[in-house]
Amino acid sequence: MFHQYRFLISLCAFLSGLSLPFSVEAQLFKKDTSLLYQLELQELQSQENTLDVEVVSASKISQKISDAPNLISFFNQKQIHQYGWLSLGEMLTRLPTFALSQDYDRKTVSSRGVYEGWNNNHLLLLIDGVQCNDNLYGTAYTWEITPLVFNKSVEILRGSGSALYGSNAVNGAINLSTLSPDDLRGIGMAQFRFGNQNTRIYDIVAGVRSDYLDGIVAFNTYTTDGSSYRSYDDSERTDEAGNPAQFDIHNPLDSRYFFTKLQGRGKFEGFSLQFHDQKWSYGSGHGWLFNVPDQPENLSENRRILAFKYNDDFKNKRISQEYILRYQRHGIDWNMRYFPDGALENFYPFGVTEYLKTQADDLLLRSQYLYKDLNGNTWLGGVEGIGFFYRGDKAHFSNVNLNEDFAPFADNRLYPIQDWLSFVKNKPVWNLGVFVQYISPFWIGEKLQLTASLRYDNQFFEYRDVFLPDSPELRKSFSQLSPRLGLVFKPIETLTLKALYSRGFRTPSPTEMFGTYTYSLASNLSELEPERINSYEIQGIWRILKGLNTKLNFYLNDFDNIIAYSTANANLSTNIYSLHTAGVEAELELYSRHWAGFLNYTYTHRLDEQIVDSTVVESPDLLTWYPAHRANLGVRYQKPKYHFSLQVQYQSAVERRSSDFNERNAGFRPQSVPAWVRLNTKVGYRLTKQVEIGCLVTNITNGRDFLIKNNAFRMDYQMAARRVLFNLLFEF
Repeated sequence: MFHQYRFLISLCAFLSGLSLPFSVEAQLFKKDTSLLYQLELQELQSQENTLDVEVVSASKISQKISDAPNLISFFNQKQIHQYGWLSLGEMLTRLPTFALSQDYDRKTVSSRGVYEGWNNNHLLLLIDGVQCNDNLYGTAYTWEITPLVFNKSVEILRGSGSALYGSNAVNGAINLSTLSPDDLRGIGMAQFRFGNQNTRIYDIVAGVRSDYLDGIVAFNTYTTDGSSYRSYDDSERTDEAGNPAQFDIHNPLDSRYFFTKLQGRGKFEGFSLQFHDQKWSYGSGHGWLFNVPDQPENLSENRRILAFKYNDDFKNKRISQEYILRYQRHGIDWNMRYFPDGALENFYPFGVTEYLKTQADDLLLRSQYLYKDLNGNTWLGGVEGIGFFYRGDKAHFSNVNLNEDFAPFADNRLYPIQDWLSFVKNKPVWNLGVFVQYISPFWIGEKLQLTASLRYDNQFFEYRDVFLPDSPELRKSFSQLSPRLGLVFKPIETLTLKALYSRGFRTPSPTEMFGTYTYSLASNLSELEPERINSYEIQGIWRILKGLNTKLNFYLNDFDNIIAYSTANANLSTNIYSLHTAGVEAELELYSRHWAGFLNYTYTHRLDEQIVDSTVVESPDLLTWYPAHRANLGVRYQKPKYHFSLQVQYQSAVERRSSDFNERNAGFRPQSVPAWVRLNTKVGYRLTKQVEIGCLVTNITNGRDFLIKNNAFRMDYQMAARRVLFNLLFEF
């Protein structure tokens, strides 16, 4: 596949040749060229002051974590390496707020009492401040297909960020800061991890410098057969004895990710150009529609992102500016098997197969300006536009007449099907956002600071309603106003109190609005409403001792019009319910010269709910589909030659609704999903300053633990079995 990147590789090699005499060569003769060793020395010197780390995700300006008008968590590359985290999802679920969940084949991240389904996502993924959510589903990819190899640090904003970032940042935002050559302290790094489940992970990153340009190239592959186990599905198939049949559940994943960044230096400082190319293939597990496939499937997707950015804030001027141009293409190549032979009492004697090859593009433009006056007041304002473009399918076939009555074709041949998103074929979808923000200086003896943000978003489009006579052209729009108010009060040097209010929203994604002529989607454009959340938070951050911090957060969320698949309406994407939830999130962080660790606990309580879907029974006084109690413990011990970490993750029982049971699934799964505890450990030993060997073990006890499948089905999702990964890392 490297032929696709021949030009970029040649360019980096050319830059390397230019820079070697006066940059890389000098670095090679430094006393220490080890990236991780240098990061260790830096952390040992400053880790007692983690609350003073500068972050940008909360307000788009550099602020200390303790001063930011949100609850922020920060991880550097060294912490990620020593804990052995392989995905953003692993990091998120070690924090309060977030809980591990799954829907169909996809690992998801639930938050503050809201179960996260496959199609939905309430997080915004930023890479160097640029939105990088998928353009078809609006999803932030937090599973293994987004590698961590090219990231210097990760900021996780908990709570709504819509007042600055618009749609999708309902439950928070994740900002990945990418590496620069200066972070490598050498030329690069290569890492190889291998283990059971046929897991193989390759990472490589390299950087070069010149007088006017820096370059970074990174590449990751992740291949695994995943955990396999026997399970029921929701079909009516039986075994030879006439009992409901169990099937082998497979969760393979094969992903590739290429990243490169060019960054200006000297008179070109502030300019950057990034290119992301990712491709992944996966299995559907229990099947796309609750039926384990009886024939092989091929589910592949790919994305390419090109982002240009200019920011002159580095000059510390009173007025600074930022411009972003980002292009994304998301391609799909799916050969899906929805129903097996003889399904639905032999209505489908040859089952249901659908093949789809399509793609969609989007283009983001953003312009923003920052002004700092002489009295310490900071003003931020900007405008942002996104255009979504779908031009039809490259191929779309099925053995079922998806163009009309969904009945099978008599000869079981694959016939052409009309376009997947016919509503908006050759009709762009536009999003326009305008935002302003004010941050005061610290008043009253530098004890009180105010942040006020406001954003207006308008999504508008024309569409062709193919289900009405003569397919008339119609118009629709969604508009939202998202305010945020934050007060940060510092009564004493070691204590910070925060009071926050924010409103967030998420507009329906293209696949939720425009799905046509397919078994994969069912849309409800005429009635669909945006999701909205009003969030109230009271936070306290206390530096108890040097190297010992604690955080306490009380929140109240009113989350309205949550979109999910409706089993009452043939898997229609529609507004299912509104949830009103309160919770407590407590954290303890410990740092010393050789020891570091965290301990957190989350309690979630349902206050009330309103249900729209007729197949879902209200449970206003009992938290369902989400754990009431969660706790995480992590401990690291580090020396220049070796490191060791241990993580403990606890989740309480997850309750079901009464509507999750019926005559068909009685006896197939327990009344509630049992509580579980899982342990992970990582050890690493440096043979030299440039070579490290290590071992990562997840689910040490090999527990057979489960995540809930909501609604009335026969199965839950069994979590991964024990995995042992051996690690070999070279720095050069």
